[in-house]
Amino acid sequence: MEDRVMRQPEIEDLRQIIDIENNCFPVPWSEEIFLRIVLCRGKYRVSEDIFVHMKVMARQGLVIGYIIWEESFSDESGHILNLAVREDERSKGNGRLLLDRALKGMSEAGMKTCELEVRESNHSARDLYSRAGMMAVDRAERYYDDEDAIIYAIEF
Repeated sequence: MEDRVMRQPEIEDLRQIIDIENNCFPVPWSEEIFLRIVLCRGKYRVSEDIFVHMKVMARQGLVIGYIIWEESFSDESGHILNLAVREDERSKGNGRLLLDRALKGMSEAGMKTCELEVRESNHSARDLYSRAGMMAVDRAERYYDDEDAIIYAIEF
């Protein structure tokens, strides 16, 4: 990964994470959500059998991107919740490295499947998921209020 480092999020990363989130999504997550995950060093316990994980990719203190996923041990399934890369760091393999890290983590944790939702119009993300071996398996109408989501899934 050259000079890129994949690691747990730190409180010092929070402003950069929020900036990436706000620049990547028309309806960004709240700062409070990120704060909760970051304060738990990237592993937030939602319930007895559900954990949310976060990894950031950084280079020399600059957060390039991040990925957040959920693992549900009761049904052995994972769910990619959020994947974002700084605009000036896209098309450099960063999204794929983040996605691969999350998928590997889920598989190693014993998850049998993983799925995610993506805006139908987000062709670059859809290409990324397809290249990673995920398949479009369904559509959720008006999932994003103004747009349908395409649901991608993969089995481990």
